[in-house]
Amino acid sequence: KAIEIANKLKEIVLKIEVKAGDNGKIFGGVTSKEIAEELKKAHNIEVDKKKILLNENIKNLGRFSVDIKLNEGVMAKLTISIVSE
Repeated sequence: KAIEIANKLKEIVLKIEVKAGDNGKIFGGVTSKEIAEELKKAHNIEVDKKKILLNENIKNLGRFSVDIKLNEGVMAKLTISIVSE
């Protein structure tokens, strides 16, 4: 099941809309909790926010690749597109 989810995540570009300043800086940043909530809302895939490996909150607009540890030995890559509202 984890491998199935990993394959689905690989295909997804998760779009998250945020408030940002003129310089492309995000107010507050995007957290693993927001990523998990958006993934469930947009694609009905439930991932524990603790399994989303973010070194720090995403603070800029753009595309990012995030690792998600689904299971022991099963890692997935998720592409996230952070865009201004």
